Amino acid sequence: HRWGCAARRCSSTMIAVLIAHSATVISPGSKVLVVGSGPVCLCAAKLAAVRGFSTTCLVPPGDCELGPGLVSEGGDLGSLPLTFMPVAGPEASEEAIEAAAASAEGLILAIDNEGAFGKPVLETFLQPSSALKRVAVMSRYLNGEGMGFFASAAKTAANKDVWAANAQAVASYKAMEAEVARMSGAAGVEWTVIRAGTLKGGGSGCSGEEGDERSGEPSLLTPAFYELGQQDIVNWRLLYDCSALKVKLVRGDTLPGPGFTAALTATDKVGAGDSHRGAVAAALVEALRSPDAANRDYSVAAEEGREFPGEKEWSHLFEAAH
Repeated sequence: HRWGCAARRCSSTMIAVLIAHSATVISPGSKVLVVGSGPVCLCAAKLAAVRGFSTTCLVPPGDCELGPGLVSEGGDLGSLPLTFMPVAGPEASEEAIEAAAASAEGLILAIDNEGAFGKPVLETFLQPSSALKRVAVMSRYLNGEGMGFFASAAKTAANKDVWAANAQAVASYKAMEAEVARMSGAAGVEWTVIRAGTLKGGGSGCSGEEGDERSGEPSLLTPAFYELGQQDIVNWRLLYDCSALKVKLVRGDTLPGPGFTAALTATDKVGAGDSHRGAVAAALVEALRSPDAANRDYSVAAEEGREFPGEKEWSHLFEAAH
């Protein structure tokens, strides 16, 4: 019996090593297409460009307007290899969108609200005839733990971004994940699902303010992020971006929602079910070049800390996730 268990463990380890070594990764300079909407999508586009990918961000016209100012103070992208492209409206070009989809080696799909990509949209970007090698898609915690009444009440009363896992949204995300896996397999593309709970923060905090000891992460969205949406007397998103920069990455859909503490941790306090937007965006980008991330799903959680993972730390997070 002991030898059988040992053999199975050895076999599992060997399979994992073979998967990692055979995985296709993309390198800086490769073309990456980021599709979606909202701050998490824009942050992923910025981080992809910062990592050296030639990045096209395909978003609604409103995000095209906001994007440059959220990526770079003053809206000047300078030498950053990032282009914004509208998915709809008078400036949208079907030919340009098809060309961007056909030439991209990496694809990131991320919607900030609770929308999931449907089959017709996925078919546009996951085509066997394209150059695509890797796709990373944002989904959610779908296991149902720590959800229910308290999470729903906090969403209504305190923060509309609280992820409460309503049945319709859960079904949409599950359908999306199944289609991504199926279409990727048919196209010979490797996929990664990055799961988020309640999306919080996403800006650079106080990292650009002289003498401010609360810190932050300069590679994330500019302070213009804090001017979006409803404004409070104290901008809790800024406070969160200074204190919730540590990242927990686990394999699978195992992390809980906020449970009965949902109302207490709905805004600036770090709680169960939280995912920092910057961490989710970075995980989507790093998944494109992580051999370990091929054809797997991971959940991202925020933890208290003032240091955001760098490139080497992200590589280790994917290697160590279990």
